[in-house]
Amino acid sequence: MKAVAIGKIGDVPSLMNLPKPTPGEGEVLVHLGAAGINPIDWKIADGSFADQMPHVFPLILGVDGAGTVEAVGLGVKRLAVNDAVYGQFFHPPVGIGTYAEYVVAPETLGIAIRPRGMYNELAAAVPTAGMTALQTIDQLALEERQSLLILGAGGGVGSFAVQIASKRKITTLTASRGENREFLTKLGASRFYDASAYAFLEDVRRGYPDGVDALLDLSHTGPEFEKNLPLVRKGGTVASTVGAATDAVLGPRGLVGLNIKLNSSTELLDRLSEQFSSGKLRIPVEEKVSLDGVPDAIANRRLGKGRGKSVIKI
Repeated sequence: MKAVAIGKIGDVPSLMNLPKPTPGEGEVLVHLGAAGINPIDWKIADGSFADQMPHVFPLILGVDGAGTVEAVGLGVKRLAVNDAVYGQFFHPPVGIGTYAEYVVAPETLGIAIRPRGMYNELAAAVPTAGMTALQTIDQLALEERQSLLILGAGGGVGSFAVQIASKRKITTLTASRGENREFLTKLGASRFYDASAYAFLEDVRRGYPDGVDALLDLSHTGPEFEKNLPLVRKGGTVASTVGAATDAVLGPRGLVGLNIKLNSSTELLDRLSEQFSSGKLRIPVEEKVSLDGVPDAIANRRLGKGRGKSVIKI
């Protein structure tokens, strides 16, 4: 089968011909139609999980995918051959990924039945970004008309979070590059701020002199993370998807920290499926690439280029 993989940690991903896997006990074999591109994919390639989980090489990248169950192993009960599925396929050993024509995974992972109308390329964009956004908005537990400022709102998690928060009638403020204004407004943003503008901080303070109720920062750490904290009211909540919301940083400022670590599950996916089916969720696929175009797509995403989600057509 064709797959995008690396031979060792630090390699540039490349297209390879590798053996088609077979499902073991409790596993399903999925014939993939599409895969999602996420920051975790290049973090794996860089070795971010090398000391935490076993790896296999050649290491096939990708954690999100959508397709059809082609075969099942002994003991599989929840899924069946010909089921249309999507989900997050990340599990040990690292390297059995979705940038490929086929993937095997335990059926106990966060893999769900795809709803009608959510074809492969849409479904592959949902799992990691959509579940992270939904879990984050759940954990923030904001009430109607409370304010949430999302930094990096134009990316995958941000574009889902904007929709989920706005549908709960949270005042959803977004900060991103200027060219994303129309994109985020259509997703439901109450207000857009150009994060690259010199007067960004002053613009937010002008609208919210007492501070916003919560801040969701999707990318910053260190000084870049800390410089935005004065935008949050005392007692407000600051959430980070990169582990920056520590007590040491937030405690002296009277802020509550929330570091988001995704707990993927079929329950989260089923909730996203319901929102999609009811017309409450738009899946923001902004780029589609082939397997041989993946190395360039990853390089661009590393630089923060693009918005919404990129998916691989397989």
